Parts: sequence; structure tokens; C-alpha cells
Amino acid sequence: MVLMKFRLGMAILVVFMTIGIGIASAETRVVPASIGQGPFTEFRLTANNAFEGAEYGRSVAIDGDLVAIGAGGDGSVGAVYLYKRQGMIYIPEAILVSPDATSGTFPEFGRTVAISGNTVFVGARFAQDGDLVRAGAVYVFQKHGDLWQVEQKIVSPSPENEDNFGRALAIQGDHLVVTARKTSLEEGAAYVFVYSGGRWIHQTDLAASDPMPGAYFGQSVDIQGDVIAIGARNANPNGAGGFYIFRKSGDGWMEIAKVTPADGQYEDQYGFAIVISGDSIVVGARRADLSTLKTNTGAVYVYSLKGDSVELVTKLTPNDASKGDEFGQSVAIAGDVIAVGAWKDDNRQGSIYLFRRMGGEWVETGRITASDGVAGDEFGYSLSAFGNRMVTGAHFTQVETLKKAGAAYVVSIKP
Repeated sequence: MVLMKFRLGMAILVVFMTIGIGIASAETRVVPASIGQGPFTEFRLTANNAFEGAEYGRSVAIDGDLVAIGAGGDGSVGAVYLYKRQGMIYIPEAILVSPDATSGTFPEFGRTVAISGNTVFVGARFAQDGDLVRAGAVYVFQKHGDLWQVEQKIVSPSPENEDNFGRALAIQGDHLVVTARKTSLEEGAAYVFVYSGGRWIHQTDLAASDPMPGAYFGQSVDIQGDVIAIGARNANPNGAGGFYIFRKSGDGWMEIAKVTPADGQYEDQYGFAIVISGDSIVVGARRADLSTLKTNTGAVYVYSLKGDSVELVTKLTPNDASKGDEFGQSVAIAGDVIAVGAWKDDNRQGSIYLFRRMGGEWVETGRITASDGVAGDEFGYSLSAFGNRMVTGAHFTQVETLKKAGAAYVVSIKP
């Protein structure tokens, strides 16, 4: 990632705190594996100022030694907790809060989060935009010395009530992509911003070439190089979902492909999660059925992008798939490993499945669960990776007596 320099004349708000963040604890555990996937080091993170319904872990991000955990649960004001890696542990760095949330509003600040170097992007899908209700916004924070400051509030160039602007984020270098999945009768849209002159400037809008009400174009997004992939979980045909690929062309972006699953069925939610790495695109369909008895088990599709051609490589499902797992809720790529969250696995305790490339095939090599996990935690709800390290959220974890306070875990995968 490219570290971007901000030189605005005035910082809006300093939000650095040194208290109120849960200290990470570390332990080693053995993960059940089908092919020799050895022990993992686990770091559990919680907020010392935890409160009921915070849903800490609703979003996560990792880049370099920095980890961000969003506590942007349903109907919350929200916050983002930052941690810095020091050796084998993670030290509390800061708490980021909304600079402009007003009494009685619940912007869900931290519902999405992304990191690029010392810059953190926080989505608040229900933030106010002038008189518009729950239009959404993205807040840009950068570290100056020991302090984190708000540098900019980004809003939609064409805001509407209930847009969900900030529902998904992707950052690479001086390009930021923000989606608004509910704009225009829930057809959805995405917006590309470029960093220029010390600010993020709107460059262009992205929309599906075949828009339809309720498609939720912008459910998910990722960017790599000159390619942007955007998931539309309810797109046609059959309302199974799809994803769109845009390639940079001059100062704009051109749609080069729409991909849908050949075996897709209504409400598969194919495109709910998406990630790009190298020439691989991994797409989650969290409610795909394996059979009439195994409904909402979920599946993940792996594609190869060669030029403007998209080819299906394989379809992944877990060896122990069961009804209602929702495998494909979250996806990440850590080195040569695809990680897939199944947040409702084992009575909603949740788990993450690992698939490693072996001899040209993707082979299931392990399944990760929280060492202290219990039913209802929803471990694997959110997922992000950097190198061989992953961070995942269990946003419904009960902390002491506080229901849905949430927890997060940083896990290192054996190379």
C-alpha cells in the first residue's frame, strides 16, 4: 500500500485515547485439520469499555502492523479500535469516534473499515449528510506523531436518503472505492475517489450495465492494480447474484465483464463477499444450497482473470458442510491460502476454513475456531488478511455479562 500524505490546513478533531481498549492476549492452540495444518498463534482483542450491543468485530482490517476493529453494530453510534503490533502482541493504539454524530442519531460508524499505511478509512453507512437521513459517509483519519486526526469526511456526490454510502470500502494507493448499495431503488452504485491536492476528490461513478431494483450492486468491493470488482448479491439472472469487473481506462473505468454462477439459485447471495489477489478473484455466495437438505450452506467460487477473460477455477465447499452454515460470509487471501468465514457454523459459534493451493488445486487444509468460542459468537463474520496474518470478528461474543459486546482475533497461518 502507498502511504498518502495529507496536508490540510486544519485537522478537524483529535481522537487519540490511551485507555478503554482491551489488551490482546496470546495463546497457542491446535486447529483440526485434514492435511497437517499445525498450531496457530491467536491474539484475542476486546474493548475494556465494552458495552452491550456494541458488536465490536463487525468489521476488521489489517495492514502492516496496524489492526482496526469496528464496533458499528445495528443501531449504534459506533467506534473503531486501533492496535499496533509489537513483537508477538498487539498494543492499544487509539479509539476513533465520529466527529459529527449528534444526539439521537446512530450512524453505525465503524460498520466498515479499511487501512492504508497510517491512514484509516471508516464507513458510517447511516451518517447524516445535511438534511438527508442515513445517507452515509466515510471518514478519513491519519496519524500525526502520536495523534490520530480526522482529515476529511467523504460523502456521496449524489446523496439520497437511506443510500448506505460507505457500506463497502476498498483502498489502493491513491484510489478509494466507496459503495452505496441502496441508492436508486436499491440498484446500487459505487464511487471512485482519487487523492489529489491533499484531499480525496470524486473521480467517477460506477454502475451496473444492467441495473435492476434490489440488486444491491455495491454489497462488496475490492481493488487491485487497474481492476475493481464489485459484488451485487441479488443481481439477475434468477436473483442469485453476480459481480462486475471494471478496468481502468484513461481517467475513467470501463466495465469489462459481468459474472454470474451457472448453478446459481434465487437468494444465493453470490457476491456477498469478494477479494482479489494476483489474477485470482474469490467470491462468496453465503446462502447457496448444496442440496434440498443442506440449504444456506454456502459456497465460494474462485476465478482466474486473464486479460479481460474471467474463467472459473473451482467451487469451494467445506468437507463438513451443514445446513445454515453460511460459508462465504467473508473471504480473504493470505499468501497461498484462501480463508472463508462460516459465521453460523456449529450453532452460530462460527469458524474459518482454510484452502491451500496444491498442485494446481485448492485443497481444504484446516478449520479455525476461537479457543474460547461458544454458540452464538459468530466468529468469522468479518475477515481481513495481510501476509500470513488474519484478523476476524466474532461480533456477538458476550463479554462478561454484556451480550453482543463482541471480540476479535488475530491469527497467524503457518507458511
